[in-house]
Order: sequence, then C-alpha cells, then structure tokens
Amino acid sequence: MEFDIELASYTDIGKIREKNEDSILISPELCLGAVADGMGGHNAGEIASNLAVSILEQTLTDLKEKKIVLPKDYETSYSPVGRKLLYASSLANYRVHALATENIKRSGMGTTLSAIYIEDENNAAVVHIGDSRVYLYRKGALSQITTDHSYVQQQVALGNMTKEAAEKSRIQNILMKALGLKEDVKCDIINIKPEVGDVYVLCSDGVNKGVSDEEILDFLKSNLKPTELCKKIVQTSARKDGKDNTSCVVLQVFPKQKKSFLKSIKNLFK
Repeated sequence: MEFDIELASYTDIGKIREKNEDSILISPELCLGAVADGMGGHNAGEIASNLAVSILEQTLTDLKEKKIVLPKDYETSYSPVGRKLLYASSLANYRVHALATENIKRSGMGTTLSAIYIEDENNAAVVHIGDSRVYLYRKGALSQITTDHSYVQQQVALGNMTKEAAEKSRIQNILMKALGLKEDVKCDIINIKPEVGDVYVLCSDGVNKGVSDEEILDFLKSNLKPTELCKKIVQTSARKDGKDNTSCVVLQVFPKQKKSFLKSIKNLFK
C-alpha cells in the first residue's frame, strides 16, 4: 500500500450495565477494524457481537489466504472488497440467527456491526448494519459515512424528527435492521478511498449518548494518537452518560514509512 495505518481500540462497561455486550476487533495484518453492539438477554448480546466480529475476521483471513473463494456469481454488482465484506457479514448473520432460533433463551439475539477493511488504496470498504457508526475525519471536517438503521433515523429521513431530537429520544434504541434478527439480511456496503491524514472512527451507540459529533471533532483536532483518541472518546462518554457500554475503534492513515537499510537486511533472513 502507498500508506501505513495504525489501529487502536477501547471499551468501557459503563456505570449501570452488569456485562459488556460490545465486541471490538482490530487486526493490523488484515487492515481491519470492527465494532459490534449485541442485544438480547442471558448473555445473548455478548455472544452475538463476539460471534459477528470473529466470523468477519476469520472469513476475511480465509479469503486472503485462498482457503475459500467467493462464487463467481456472488453479488457481482459490488466491488471486490465489498463482495468479501458482504459474504463475511452474511455468514455472521446466518450463524447468529441459527443460535437465536436453537435456544428460546436467546430469542431476539442480534448485533450491530460496523467494520472497515482496507486491502489497498484502491480496494477498501465499510460494512454496516444497525446503529453503531463510522465517521471519517478528513482535512479538518468530520462526516458520518454510515446511516443508522434505527426507527428515529427513519423519522429524521421522513422529516418527522430533527437529528437533535433523535439523539435524545427515549426510543433511539429501536433498530430496523441488525445481524441475527432475520435469516436473510443484507448489510450496507460503502466503498471508500483512504487518503493520508484520514482518521476513521467506529463507535457503538453508547458513545453517542455521551458525546456529540462536535465533541468528537474537537478531540480529533487535538491531534491525539489513535490509542489516546479512543480512550478520550470512550472515557468522556462513559463519564458524562455511562448508561450503556461504550466502545470505539480508530484507524488512522499515515504516510508510508521507508524501511531502514538495517531493517531491510533483517527482512531478507526472515
């Protein structure tokens, strides 16, 4: 790739939850970062979110290592990397839904999933379902590149509710789509083209209950390192609200670092 990336993650159980049903994943080897926010009683939410990120990572690894191949006619209207993400998320949905239907205690089990995957500068995409979010910080501006699959966001789109009202609504947790709720569900695929200087912020909805987009932008402008940025966002949200689990993954794009002569020599003998 023509650039390097740095990944970081941080999660907090919050002030009132007994368990953390968020699952986070960073894989520098794959250039993959993911956040999943589980739902359902009897540990079901924790199981669903962990299963989603695990299957996503394993499937993309198997595809990269050519242990499995996509069917030639699979979702051909999508980009190559988008097809892989769609395939991996579909497998995750199938497995979560199967577990939910096998055990009545897990009825209603599901999870959000928002992930970014970069194969190279020309092949990168985001997969998204639910109300976890992916933001892009580029050239001093912050934009949300995913759309919440929630009832309140639907009302915002219809003009029945303002975004500010939606953020404070008591019914903001009602999801229209999530992994595991139906046997057949398709995630959103958003193609992206990373640039040096970009920062991608993935977060569970618990983050947005405690900090606003404007506050996230202020944190980004302070030029914190990815690890410090994750902690700052999560800890601030948990302190100001804390009624939900809060999780964040940050992927930052840096200029390509030239290898030193000594490091290049060492790599010849690996």
